[in-house]
Amino acid sequence: MTNVKGAFSAVLGEFIALGMLYHAKKLERFMQKKTDKKWALEPVELVSNKTMLIVGFGDIGAACGKCAKQGFGTRVIGCKRRPEATPAEHLEMCCDQVISLEQLDEYLPSADYVVGVLPATPGTLNMFNAEFFAKMKKTGVFMNIGRGPTCKDVDLAEAINAGTIGGAVLDVYATEPLPESSPLWECKNVLMTPHCADQDPEYLNRAMEIFAENLAAFKQDKPLKNICDKDSGY
Repeated sequence: MTNVKGAFSAVLGEFIALGMLYHAKKLERFMQKKTDKKWALEPVELVSNKTMLIVGFGDIGAACGKCAKQGFGTRVIGCKRRPEATPAEHLEMCCDQVISLEQLDEYLPSADYVVGVLPATPGTLNMFNAEFFAKMKKTGVFMNIGRGPTCKDVDLAEAINAGTIGGAVLDVYATEPLPESSPLWECKNVLMTPHCADQDPEYLNRAMEIFAENLAAFKQDKPLKNICDKDSGY
């Protein structure tokens, strides 16, 4: 069978790559100019000279890093609880270095893209908040493809509107569906999708393959894949 877990991660990596280009190439502004039928040149940015910081550098985070590093030449910094447990493949192909959560504040101010790939646990609730965004670059872009409750949406909207950060790329939200009253709807420089970044036409097929593999392993009393540690929450 194909590596279906890897396929899930790769789709999300492509979404993050899209988000990088969305901001670097100022697609929102150019789409508005198209609507206004306005021919107005302005410079766009490269992503090859940017730095990406991935908070939650597991399989999905590594896939995002691989797209950025291998595809664009972006400098990639992974951040996780136990950097020493990073697989050799991730170190070689998906990042330039891996840091611990305790080092996050040191690297946050230099990151052009900050990608949240955290699980929802008591320790990660509202981790991305006003204090966090205040430590980012003013031009920095926050991207969340982890779990919605890790980000305080109101603080994010305020940070964008106040110019504390440059924008966002979001597929997950603290409350889903996102209420019409959410200030995120009105924010500029935000690419938003309704928690569907990994749901291409093959989504259910991949999910069923994972289930079938685990069912066969369970019947044969073999180890299961993608086990969730109930103590850590992921």
